[in-house]
Amino acid sequence: MKLKRVVALMLAVSMLAAVAGCSKVKKVTGADFVAACEKMGAEEVDYEDMNEVEESDLEDGVYSVLDSDDIEDLYEDYESSSSSSSMGYSVSVPDVESIVDADDLEEMTIFAKMDQNMDDISDPDDIENLDVNGVVGIQMTLTDSDMVEDFMDGIADSLDEYGIDVEDLSSDEYYVGKNEAYLRISISAEDLVAAFLESDTYGYLEMMDLDIEDALESLTGDLAVATYINGENVVVLIGMGINNTTEYLDEFCGDLGLSSPSKLPSNPEIAESICDTIDDTLGSMLSSFAALAAYDY
Repeated sequence: MKLKRVVALMLAVSMLAAVAGCSKVKKVTGADFVAACEKMGAEEVDYEDMNEVEESDLEDGVYSVLDSDDIEDLYEDYESSSSSSSMGYSVSVPDVESIVDADDLEEMTIFAKMDQNMDDISDPDDIENLDVNGVVGIQMTLTDSDMVEDFMDGIADSLDEYGIDVEDLSSDEYYVGKNEAYLRISISAEDLVAAFLESDTYGYLEMMDLDIEDALESLTGDLAVATYINGENVVVLIGMGINNTTEYLDEFCGDLGLSSPSKLPSNPEIAESICDTIDDTLGSMLSSFAALAAYDY
């Protein structure tokens, strides 16, 4: 998949991730965000050249500043990706425009820095050797500073579609003020694996004789997401450490003056909701494959 489409889907996922800002959180402007990117050692690339970014570039870090035309292009890539399907099975992704329309965005900056060895994972048993340390960040400047409540309502509605009720989240995870808000989530690899092993999707994989339980249970690390809103300034962060720490996320948050969501306790209920969504999205397709695999010709 082209990097632009990855970024488009990442934007959709990050919209579900979190929203934070308020007097408890520093306001981060586009200029502040760019300064933090450069402090992380990232190099600027034109949005039109994002599909040319190499793995070595991501290891050093890259960022791109998008104007209104680029944002329209990004939304078109998202719409194209969200409407894709495989073998007639729809792929469910969040509706970004239900949260914020492209016309409501004045400017956007995208940042990514990642070390990973995914190319070395060629066999299911290799999963236990996966090593990832990465962070992706998005700064959005809204056209109006009085959009926080509507933005958060869109977030809450989208989360509800994925079985996540914001009223069940702690005050450290979710907050909405007059002109500021946040929703921060942390999930440990252990909680995510435990939920996945109980899912219908994993059951279908077992029926297809794909035994990866031991490899999955050996994984450690964390996934953390957050979106920070203060007036017209929005910061979205996604960080992960698989068999590693969330070093890049924590360092970037420090440069931005924001508290890292990785410091929160893991939320196993969110892990279960993620796996339920996977079941809803892939379950019918995998059940068909499992039935074929089990069929005795």
